[in-house]
Amino acid sequence: MYFNDSTKSVLGPEGETFMYVERRRVGNVNEHVYEMHTLSSYPEALQKKVTLLKHFRNYLVEQQKKADEEDGQKKNADCNGSADTDANKAAVEVVTSRVDDESSPTIYLKKWVRTKHAILFRLSNGTVQVVFYDHTEVLLSDEAKVVTYVDKKRHRTTYRLDDVTIDPSQEIGKRLKYTRDIFSQLLPSK
Repeated sequence: MYFNDSTKSVLGPEGETFMYVERRRVGNVNEHVYEMHTLSSYPEALQKKVTLLKHFRNYLVEQQKKADEEDGQKKNADCNGSADTDANKAAVEVVTSRVDDESSPTIYLKKWVRTKHAILFRLSNGTVQVVFYDHTEVLLSDEAKVVTYVDKKRHRTTYRLDDVTIDPSQEIGKRLKYTRDIFSQLLPSK
């Protein structure tokens, strides 16, 4: 969760522990400070944020249950689902490997912006997720140099960044161009 005061909370995979992130001035430098807490034991100053975190967690759990039920019904109705290629599986494993790496800090939402056509999220590991209002998505992994595209039918395809920029398909090409244009507006010119 990204709060209005720019602090962040990241719920652990088991749903009980969370990391709280805030920027604090230490001497002449702003630093990110990471604190680990549980949903039952945390500083009183975080009461409102933990309440919001619990509500949001419960909402996401319910949404996931609904999506799983819909997927189960869809798979039963349509047995001709497409399977990921080995190349796509390998690329996705590269993208997610750092998340599971215990030596790296937990990944959290660093910045977000809403535009006319999409919402852009920048994560602390450099990954950018762009969720378009037409229900498509683009995930850019700086670390693995891959682009994952989710089309309107929710099919997920992963490409090497070099391949998609050389000969982009019509749909992903338009979205990558829009993403690049938004970034050029957001980033200060040198």
